[in-house]
Amino acid sequence: MGYATIEDLKKRLGVVFEEIYESDDSAAEEDLQGAAAEIDGALACRYHVPVTAPETLPLLKDWNLTLAEERTYSRAAGSLYTEKIKRRVDLVRNYLEMIRLSRFSLTGAEENTSESAFLVDIAEPVFSRDKLRGF
Repeated sequence: MGYATIEDLKKRLGVVFEEIYESDDSAAEEDLQGAAAEIDGALACRYHVPVTAPETLPLLKDWNLTLAEERTYSRAAGSLYTEKIKRRVDLVRNYLEMIRLSRFSLTGAEENTSESAFLVDIAEPVFSRDKLRGF
């Protein structure tokens, strides 16, 4: 499930949609689903996905479209997407990283409280062969 539709992407891109995708809506759907998967991959660290909280869906829809827009422009042979789009994509990815680090929360989204394993990087090993000798 994505957070945006092909119609949403057509509205966002305007005439560029037809120039890049021509009549291949399946390629546009792939770009939307790939962008949604990137979002869900980040959100799954903290939330049950797909997120269905109504107060958060407009934000996720916008992020879905922004990441799909990047994929759209990368399809255009020899085309460089503008710095404005690149900055928006970087902003979305920064928010996704903040979610992973618990520095940004999605209002109304159900927290993922399942047991998880964590890797911790510390200066001195807690468990070493010498410390575990005899166990």
